[in-house]
Amino acid sequence: MGKEGIQKIKPVLEKIVGPRNVSDAPAVCQAYAFNPFMGTHFSAKPDMVVMPQSAEQVSAILKAANQYQVPVTPKGAIGLTGTGGPIYGGVLLDLVQMDKIISIDAKNMKAVGEAGCSFYKLAQALFKQDLILPTPTWYTGASLAGSALLPSNGIGKTRYGPDIDLVEGFEVVLPNGDIINVGSMAYAKTDFGPFYRYIYGPDLVGLFAKSNGVFGIVTKVAHFCLRKPKYWGFHTYYWPRQGAEDLTRAMIESTAMEVFDAHLNDKWRWLREGNPVGPEDAYFTLTFAVTAENETELKGKEQAVHECCRSCQGTYLPDFAQYFHLSWPTAFLAGYPRRPLPVRNRGEGFNLDEFIYPTSAFPEVYGKIEEILKKYGVWEGFPPIKPIYDGYPMKRLIIASQTWVRIKDHDPGQYQQFLTARDELRDWYIHKGGMYQQRMPPLLPDFTYDVQRGAIDLAKTIKKALDPNNILSPSIYDGRSEQ
Repeated sequence: MGKEGIQKIKPVLEKIVGPRNVSDAPAVCQAYAFNPFMGTHFSAKPDMVVMPQSAEQVSAILKAANQYQVPVTPKGAIGLTGTGGPIYGGVLLDLVQMDKIISIDAKNMKAVGEAGCSFYKLAQALFKQDLILPTPTWYTGASLAGSALLPSNGIGKTRYGPDIDLVEGFEVVLPNGDIINVGSMAYAKTDFGPFYRYIYGPDLVGLFAKSNGVFGIVTKVAHFCLRKPKYWGFHTYYWPRQGAEDLTRAMIESTAMEVFDAHLNDKWRWLREGNPVGPEDAYFTLTFAVTAENETELKGKEQAVHECCRSCQGTYLPDFAQYFHLSWPTAFLAGYPRRPLPVRNRGEGFNLDEFIYPTSAFPEVYGKIEEILKKYGVWEGFPPIKPIYDGYPMKRLIIASQTWVRIKDHDPGQYQQFLTARDELRDWYIHKGGMYQQRMPPLLPDFTYDVQRGAIDLAKTIKKALDPNNILSPSIYDGRSEQ
């Protein structure tokens, strides 16, 4: 219905959420059009911005949108790399006002928050009750729903994985406006509450994870939390450029030991911040956070990290890990002194993509990034800043990494060099079988459309299977074999 539908739906939406929470003003819509790391070359402006305050309002909005044939795109908070507006216009649903912490069950270490509640806000509230979410996301902007759906990686991911690994339930508004609860949230109103993800039936939490709102709009998120460790240890080892294979062995071994966190950077990150990492051959740094319940346990874990890194030819870098973790602007170290971050102009920062691949493939992937960026003149500069590598070794022996490039996006030559290098790298990486989250258009590689179609077909199959008239009825397995 296009623009006609937008004009017709506006008074309906104003009745649902109030006139103050609906705007089609050009300046407001334009403000939602950008992504922090897509530059000014890409914008996706909505026709209208709507701010609901409850799942019931989201439900009413979707029912109206179906009636007037207006597309709706949910939006999380804009954190370090949050996306901007909708590709196809229509209504942008900003969930920022749905920011309440619903419950914190300290005894059972569970927490439920609304979709727009910031990860930082919930983590701070948990910290006061001696709990943590060990995968806090960067900066204060990332929301609970956005962190769960991407999913985000943060401190603690080496032992506990990405944020979605600690999500146990969702409240979701389906495209037709129905409100459902999946996983632990299906039991939110019982005496026990939302205590376990794997309830009766299939794991429907996984249907919405990483869906970016395609199958429904998440309005509440239930997390499993952890007790705040009493003791922390921070250590850094380094390797020369030619030591990538040894470094990889150290990442694999330390992940297998389930250290709380390991974080990988190349030297260009620290030079960018004006902090040389020490010796000239300190090319890669691997920084560890080790946690324990008592001093004896802490010393044992620290010794295991030292033995692991030394056996893999790593060299200890004293007094560096404390700088790294005290400058990391996240929530789980609330109460610790902070080192102020340097002021930087982020307007010229571009992220190639987030790559997700086996930890064992690190030398090959890093080498290819370096090779292609050098081929197109991106590696040597756009002076004075070289591209920096940021790596997140995680459980299941995978690593998620980002490569940040500082370019002047108003310079057509630099921008085109960057895009050409990025596209060649994407093509190589996709055919290797890697997974990634894109930061710049095109937003999806061609082959993923087949994956999406498969997911939609699966959803239709599930709906058909749940039809009460279906001849296949549920049964209970009683342990006896059928002869």
